[in-house]
Amino acid sequence: MGDPPPPRKPRFHAPVVASYMGDATAVPSLVNRLATLPTTGLGTSVEVITSGSQCVSVDPGWSERARDRDGRRRVVRGGAWVRSAPAVASAGDKTRSTKRPRTASSAALSPLLGVDAGDDVMEDHHCPPGAIPRRPSSGRAAAHLIDKRIMEALGPCVRNACGLPSATPIGKGASLVSATLVGDPNSRSRAILLCVGCGKADSAILWASRRGGILCSCFAGTQNALFLSASSRSCVCKHTRALRRCLVKDGIALSLFLRRMHLGSSPTNFVSQKRYGPMQFWVVLYRSVYSLVSFTAANVATCIAPSCRRFRARCGHVALARPRNMKSRAADVAAGVKPGTPLAPVKAASANQPVLPLGLADEDDGIETEPCDTERGSGDAAESTVSARVRRNLLPCKGEIADAEVWARTAEWRGIAALRRLRGGANKAGDIKKVGAVMKSAAQMGLMHERGLVPVEPYCGSCGSKREEKHVVTKERAVLYTHHATAPVMQMLVGQWTCDRPDCKRKVEFDGNSYGLFNMRRRDKKGRWAVFTRALLDKLYSFIITARTTYTAATRYLSSDMLSFALRRQDVVKLGTAMLRTFVIPPEVAVCPLCGPDPEFIVIDGQALGCTDPDDAQPVRIEEEVPVLGIAASALCVIQSPPLPAAITKILRSSAALTGPHTLLLRAWHNTMGIDDRACVESAAARLFFHFFPMGTKDGGVVNGPDGTPGASRVVAGKKGAEPGAGAEGSEGAASGQDGTASTTALEAKLRTDADGNLTLGGQGAPVKLPSASWRDRIGHCAPNFAQYPKGDDGAWLHVRPFLQALLGETVSGMFHCHDEGASRLLANCMRLQPAGKWRDVTEAVDGIGFVANFVGWFADMIDDDDRFRYALGSVLLRAVDMEADVDKLFSAAANRKEVLDRGWVNAEYCRKWGGMPTPADYRAWLDSKPAGSLGDVDNPLVSFESFPGLDRVRPGIKDSEALKRRVGYKGKDRHAADVEGDGDACNKAFSIQCGLTQGVFNVVCPHVVTLGFCCLFRAESVGEALSIVLERFPKLPKVIFYDVACKLDKNSLRRVRPILRAHKVRCILDRPHSITHTCSPIYMPNESLGTTAGVATQAAEVSHSIAVANRTSLAYMKPTTYMTHKMVQVAMMNIRKLERLSSANPKSENDHVPLAPFFHSRLARECQRGSGCACQASISDTGRRDSQKAIAESLVASADSGGEENSVSTGSPAVEDNGGAGEDAGMGDEPVHGSDAVIVECARDGDDGAAPSRPSVEDEAAGVLRRGEVVHILPMSTRPLLDKHAAAVDALVGDRPPSTVVRTVNKAKVELTVADSRVLTGENWLNNSVMNSFVALINHRATLLRCLMTVKPVAVPRVFMFNTFFFSRLEERVGCYDYAGVRTWGYKNGLDIGAVDQVLIPVNVDNLHWVLVVVDLEHHSFLYYDSLYGGGAARVLHTARRWLRDEVAARLGEDVAESWKIAEWGGVVDVGFPRQTDRGSCGVFVMAAADCFALRAPVSFTQLDVPVLRQRIGVALLADSVTTSDGCAYLPVTDQGDDASEDE
Repeated sequence: MGDPPPPRKPRFHAPVVASYMGDATAVPSLVNRLATLPTTGLGTSVEVITSGSQCVSVDPGWSERARDRDGRRRVVRGGAWVRSAPAVASAGDKTRSTKRPRTASSAALSPLLGVDAGDDVMEDHHCPPGAIPRRPSSGRAAAHLIDKRIMEALGPCVRNACGLPSATPIGKGASLVSATLVGDPNSRSRAILLCVGCGKADSAILWASRRGGILCSCFAGTQNALFLSASSRSCVCKHTRALRRCLVKDGIALSLFLRRMHLGSSPTNFVSQKRYGPMQFWVVLYRSVYSLVSFTAANVATCIAPSCRRFRARCGHVALARPRNMKSRAADVAAGVKPGTPLAPVKAASANQPVLPLGLADEDDGIETEPCDTERGSGDAAESTVSARVRRNLLPCKGEIADAEVWARTAEWRGIAALRRLRGGANKAGDIKKVGAVMKSAAQMGLMHERGLVPVEPYCGSCGSKREEKHVVTKERAVLYTHHATAPVMQMLVGQWTCDRPDCKRKVEFDGNSYGLFNMRRRDKKGRWAVFTRALLDKLYSFIITARTTYTAATRYLSSDMLSFALRRQDVVKLGTAMLRTFVIPPEVAVCPLCGPDPEFIVIDGQALGCTDPDDAQPVRIEEEVPVLGIAASALCVIQSPPLPAAITKILRSSAALTGPHTLLLRAWHNTMGIDDRACVESAAARLFFHFFPMGTKDGGVVNGPDGTPGASRVVAGKKGAEPGAGAEGSEGAASGQDGTASTTALEAKLRTDADGNLTLGGQGAPVKLPSASWRDRIGHCAPNFAQYPKGDDGAWLHVRPFLQALLGETVSGMFHCHDEGASRLLANCMRLQPAGKWRDVTEAVDGIGFVANFVGWFADMIDDDDRFRYALGSVLLRAVDMEADVDKLFSAAANRKEVLDRGWVNAEYCRKWGGMPTPADYRAWLDSKPAGSLGDVDNPLVSFESFPGLDRVRPGIKDSEALKRRVGYKGKDRHAADVEGDGDACNKAFSIQCGLTQGVFNVVCPHVVTLGFCCLFRAESVGEALSIVLERFPKLPKVIFYDVACKLDKNSLRRVRPILRAHKVRCILDRPHSITHTCSPIYMPNESLGTTAGVATQAAEVSHSIAVANRTSLAYMKPTTYMTHKMVQVAMMNIRKLERLSSANPKSENDHVPLAPFFHSRLARECQRGSGCACQASISDTGRRDSQKAIAESLVASADSGGEENSVSTGSPAVEDNGGAGEDAGMGDEPVHGSDAVIVECARDGDDGAAPSRPSVEDEAAGVLRRGEVVHILPMSTRPLLDKHAAAVDALVGDRPPSTVVRTVNKAKVELTVADSRVLTGENWLNNSVMNSFVALINHRATLLRCLMTVKPVAVPRVFMFNTFFFSRLEERVGCYDYAGVRTWGYKNGLDIGAVDQVLIPVNVDNLHWVLVVVDLEHHSFLYYDSLYGGGAARVLHTARRWLRDEVAARLGEDVAESWKIAEWGGVVDVGFPRQTDRGSCGVFVMAAADCFALRAPVSFTQLDVPVLRQRIGVALLADSVTTSDGCAYLPVTDQGDDASEDE
């Protein structure tokens, strides 16, 4: 039990010390001892001091409260009791405790399991078998909390492993983390099993290699433990880091831990079963590598070792565990335990054939061409002379929802009144009068529309001109369909007018957006305009887009759901299409908040969706001629002879007979081993290959190598000792292949299947499909060397075949691309030139190449023992490394050949001009250089048939006219030949060239399943299309492109634009679902590059397809433009739901029940398309900020609960009263959401009582600054990088916290900043309104503070005022529309004195995609337009700013002053020499940083390289809520970086 602890202070009761050995029988004794504890006061901390005991605290806060009272804590270190200083908890360690109900099991201390001390102890559990541990809620448990508990669990386990006593508080409840010592009791093979949760991804196993490295097998791991064990290197993951920190924390020498835990030189393989909650797995040691193997109910195995990931349940760990698992299952069945029911396998569709799914495929066939009940009248103006439709919100705002309810209520009560008039009765007149009184009262309260209302469009949709009194309004009849279930159609009048602007002159028909309505602009059979409420159309397009059904089914649904709806399906499809085309899709909808606008990983794939009449579509694609260059595949191989890699591939993959030429070629290659030329790579490759597949003889006999070494012996088939079932060469009844491979016997060839499915010998039935022979069945020449590596030893052959296939059977270009080529070359030269063992010190270079690491790790001892083998291996690797530079030279020579240039191919010029990081401005300049007649509206999705809302083009597309001609020439089964990328393409994937429906769409998806965009295909899919899309849309190319034919994409790009992909370090890798069926090089397999692909959802495109797949039937029979319209909205809606989930507190939770409109309008839409007249814009006018998602949702719920009492009518324009009428019915026409780990900066002052924090006035703040003598920082943001600890603290603001976690409570801009807001300051993300307006408020506060300080001490800074981001969009709500009345009070309410400032700064959002800055310099009488990217569009913006200044001066200072200022004569300057951005997402950062400099009249001297630092500086300023403090970093949270042990310990 050890020495007893020293006595405690008298005020505490004596400690209760109980021995606990981990046996279940000891639990009652321990419980009885604990029952003797007094119940008064805080009680006594209970500690079990037996060496090896490990328990969890009864109450996480109980022992801490006791220690806080005592002020001291006892810890066990080195077997002696010592006292430690009181611990000081940082803010980051504070967690919210969740009270859990006390259960019988927790009361009985069921989770307590301990172990015995000593070397033979193998178990040390926190959680007992069968118990269900608490798993942290996804997104809520912070990473630092998990790491802390991992440390707590590892500490006692490590001490136990080192033979040292351990102690921990005991308690109730299952542990979050458990650490267990496992191993073979018959040998010194021990490891630490660490469980963080109940899933396979939550477990890890750590051990020490015999060479002194700390290794780990975990699901998130990327390094090959077998390969690392060949040297003294260690795995790098969070588990090994935690283990090293435990050693440092407990003062345990690394040498002691390694001495007690390292594996022997030849450890015995073993298997042990373990349980953790509901999870059962097997701990397996195989060839010095520990791993965890789990089995599903269908007996499908999973091994978590990174080196085994690609073997798909065929590795040695699974082979050892499977028999034990079968025996365990049999025992469970015998004991009456019902095994799990396996799921029926789902047959996957062929990846090569895009097939439309089953369903009502022809339900909508031809629906757009059928005759309709609605049409434009003969007297209506031609549609080309009618003003354009007004753009609409993608999702309804609260103003639209309120308007729709008012219209529905109006139609309902008009119907009630009409129904009462039709019925008889004594009180008819009185009842009608009462109904009329109710309707009049409701109209006065804004709950209904009054009779006589004639809605009219307030603006021209084409030029934006506002309707004035001079415009004559023509009234026309219309019929309104509402979403009310029982309300009848409502007759009404609508108005139209003619725009008198000279360049417009269009007829402005009623559109309805300002009234919450939609005019179909088609008349019914009675000549009335068909008008619908927005809510009815929301039902329609939700049914089509969200429910993913047909218009025919939607028509049936609407006609049965609403009494008034009676449109035919061909009218409904026109209605839905017209509505969808008015929707504005914000670019934020297509940008992942985690990946940003330039993601490191993208997944692209073609989806088989079609539309009718593809020949009617002529997509505009402006492309450069960049075809495939003639670079021979043999030049890209280690072995230069083209037929030889084909023969090697045949040997490695099958037992097919070798042809005569193959045999001669292989024999000649075999003879090169006798050449004493150490520079001959072919000879080195032959030595590697024939070591595993010896040349042998035709009958499999012994053959001596050319260097005199005996070849591997092979038992001759058909002779003594032959394998069972193998026939002798030339024997009767057997046929032999040319190289001795056994062929099908005559009897087997006669096997048939009769009509009943029975096997018969002979007859008329179908031939029986015989089992196919594999590479293992080869005999004769190049048969596998089973004499040295047994046939059943899967471990060796699983590592040999991929290695030889990649190095010798395929092209090796790209193998070392994106890896450290210099370090890889050093490893190869060490193998060639250094003594045995030296190469082990430089193995890190090939960590990321799975098949190389597997091979070297498996045969490490043989590499040291066999000098020739080691030299051969080094030579082959060196040739593969040098291949990258050689291919660069080959490309340059091929691209600059005279015949290539004469044909107009621009490969070299394209790579030179567009190889860097071009901007959209560069692309526009290139586009402007082209002849105008050859250009189309490439930015119009209905013209280009591409939709990438958040990705502007930055490069021209590329095309290959030669490949297009080649594809047209192949038909039927020969289509594979059309897709071969050069003579070295061995991939079995091909595309269909059948063209009936379109081939589908190319989707570009990020790993978080946010679709960045798509491109329709009107010709057969090809990798050239995929490559062109990536080049066009991404200035900084992705780090990895996942594609179902990545092998072909890589080969295509190598021969077309290799320098660009080399410069951007782009890799092409197969996505995991499609890699299963591919037979190409291991270079492209995702599990061979775990260092790159680990943790990336490579199946993201398939997930996106599964969501959209139901639309195949409903969209397949639409015209191309109709299909494109629906597809854009469909993708946008999918993205919005995904983005809402990513921004929620739990990103993995279900959100199908969550309304998306509040999230859309608070986070994604920068403005409401209805303009300032909409009720949803009231908060911006009143407070200068937008309502939060929670506030919008609550307002909608409150409105519904109150029955619409708060509804108001927002018409946007005075309606025309109808006094004449046309019959009786003519006129009827936020609390903050805090996470448990939130880092929150409060802005409350002394004396706060829990109410809203009070702020001192700026004058009082200035007086306090003068009184205290404080230093006011009046310099712009520094571009000097933050200290490492401060940078880490800024990163910690985002970390792994839920996006809704509050980071900064209400600041000077009255905005509450969350983790989602802080996230936009990372990477290349676009800044949102919350961040930008918060920084604008800081600039204005500094300017006001300095003006107050100037009264005491003059400061040489200008007097500045800056508007928020909503100002200009309100001033110019649409192109051509100027509305000073909408912003008349904005400056005055926010402290702008136009006669007392020197500068006014205005941020402007151009086309809802790009930020620019306008500087109105009142001191020097000029306007400055600063655009960090394009530099165009200044004239319109400066004209609007000039008009505003003139109106503002006239309104505040008088018309005479406005005239005297002569604002029309002020100059306008477009920025010259200011910083330019070279990325896509930093325009907001440039605007804020430039505004900071202009506000202080400081030089604008930052560059694109300073943007990462500026983002951090903005984050610090927002957290401190000040740009005048000299030490804003003092507000950052304190982060614990830990004290990781160094590698040298």
